[in-house]
Amino acid sequence: MATMRLGDGRGYAFEEWGDARGRALFWLYGAPGGRLARHSDPDLWRRLGLRVVTVDRPGYGQSTPLPGRPVSHVAADVAAVADRLGIDRFAVQGLSAGGPYALALAALLGDRVAACAAVGSVAPLTVAEEAAMADINRESFRLVREEGRAGLARRLTDLREKMLADPYGSQVTHSPDASPEERDWLTRPEVRRIAAENLVDALRPGVDGWADDAVALVPGQPWGFDPATITCPVRFWHGDDDANSPLSAVRRLVTAIPQAALTIWYGEGHTAPSRHAEDVLVDLLAHWR
Repeated sequence: MATMRLGDGRGYAFEEWGDARGRALFWLYGAPGGRLARHSDPDLWRRLGLRVVTVDRPGYGQSTPLPGRPVSHVAADVAAVADRLGIDRFAVQGLSAGGPYALALAALLGDRVAACAAVGSVAPLTVAEEAAMADINRESFRLVREEGRAGLARRLTDLREKMLADPYGSQVTHSPDASPEERDWLTRPEVRRIAAENLVDALRPGVDGWADDAVALVPGQPWGFDPATITCPVRFWHGDDDANSPLSAVRRLVTAIPQAALTIWYGEGHTAPSRHAEDVLVDLLAHWR
């Protein structure tokens, strides 16, 4: 782990994986999660020639909280890390709630971003789409609207205690849309171990990061950038049974981005990306601009 002090005084933590001499990729995990998120194959990123940087968004792990942060805040933070590491250009990949943050980097950092992958990404929702989401997401959005961030934080604190009591089983428990193949993947020992490490470390300081992610992504909340301004290639990958992020919402987001394309995993849900990680990365490398 490495930490740095940002210009506003906040501490920010990140981790490097893979090939230290490879092409750089900032890999942004969903919520809750942080810099210890990684693929269960320890050699995948090295084999593909990728220097991967993962981060703790504010409030997770070792990074100082930043209450009220919009999605767009990520651009300045990641640019500072890239500068610190001497990385001029890089690709970005966002998983689930990390998807909008990856898109923010592509929109706001211009030519520094060579390509973008949004995998199982969150997208702006209609009222009907929100109503059809998984219970935990729908309830989180309701609490933000009715009780504000404080009400949501109380609920997430209770949920955090339950998840940390069984970090190995929580990913399966909170994946109601998982196909049999996805559930088989999620129960593999190495997958469970890494997921538990990521969860425990990310939530170690509390639920600030998780709550701020949820507030930033409440339907109707501005993300702080226009996806239509993205000029690099963007590849979306999504399961058509995803209950956390409806495919219909993702389709609309794809049409708003000039150089975007969508690949659908039929019969798979929100945890499908972990099974298809190599396919996503090979495609990302092929579209590196």
